Amino acid sequence: MKKIAILGCGNGGQALAGYLSLLGHQVNLYAHPNHLGGIKTIQQHQGIELGGIVNGFGKINLASTDLQECVADAEVILMTLPALACEEIFTKMLPYLKNGQIIVNMAGYFSSIIEDQIRIKNRPELDITITELTTFPYACRAEGNNKVNIVANKKFVGISATTPSQTDNVIRELANIIPCPLVAKSSALEVSLYNASGIYHSVTVIFNAARIGNKDEFYFYKEGISEETANAMIRLDQERRNIGQKLGYNLPENYQQLNAYYGYNYSSIYDYYKNSQAHNTIKFMPPSTRTRYILEDIQYLLVPWQSIGQSIGIETKGIKAMIDIASFLHDTDYMASGRKLDLESIQNYS
Repeated sequence: MKKIAILGCGNGGQALAGYLSLLGHQVNLYAHPNHLGGIKTIQQHQGIELGGIVNGFGKINLASTDLQECVADAEVILMTLPALACEEIFTKMLPYLKNGQIIVNMAGYFSSIIEDQIRIKNRPELDITITELTTFPYACRAEGNNKVNIVANKKFVGISATTPSQTDNVIRELANIIPCPLVAKSSALEVSLYNASGIYHSVTVIFNAARIGNKDEFYFYKEGISEETANAMIRLDQERRNIGQKLGYNLPENYQQLNAYYGYNYSSIYDYYKNSQAHNTIKFMPPSTRTRYILEDIQYLLVPWQSIGQSIGIETKGIKAMIDIASFLHDTDYMASGRKLDLESIQNYS
């Protein structure tokens, strides 16, 4: 049994908190005071009810908006926050962290790189391990303030520590925590280039903006992605892979990676999203275009891809177009507000 802090009380945070509690771990669950999620109901019921491929009631040791209380004695801290919150929360909890703790960013948005830079600047003596996963291990959705439907579990996810020599040890430490096998990647940079959610999320939202804005009910993937939409995704995905190739990484095509994650054998992006049970069991339709599919994936995936590509001489017309369209749609300069990286800022993490 380990002492685990889970930061973030949304879909993923609740799913992991319930699951890990069922396994017998001592789980503290943190919610930001301005983004409570289901924390009050979880406090009231003292746990989380899981359905779907995992069934049971996970009793939570502590559900709180007190960050220090949640992380102080934790051996492992799972960051299930949106990428836009990771930098702020890491900075706030940095004074409370202790040597030996493991930080896990649950999906690759370059957050581990940013956090390690914050650690070096503010507490260089602190001996912690900062890691990041290529993707979240579950497809899941909260169906109430303390009820979560876990739709599917990935066959594996990739992981790297910001110091790659620590990765194998981290995999051993997390073996009974992350709910699927972990596969070592060469670097924190490679991990974030594996996260292709910015391709299928942002394109599908932008191409279905009218339907989403009009509150039309539709299956986000099988009904929201046409052959033309899928072809746009292929071109966008190729730009991501070109960036990876220039940096020395052989990144698989998006649909190939998703096939591997879920154990499928679909022949194209279009075929995958039309037929994937993991993506079409529930509708997954966002409530508005101001969804994390834009706010997170544009600012924290497409913007860093664009800025890295520009710094290493890779053409990214499609990526830039998606950033520009989302910016125009929301009257917001996402290129200015997003996470900009260049060769100098990433060279110690490649």
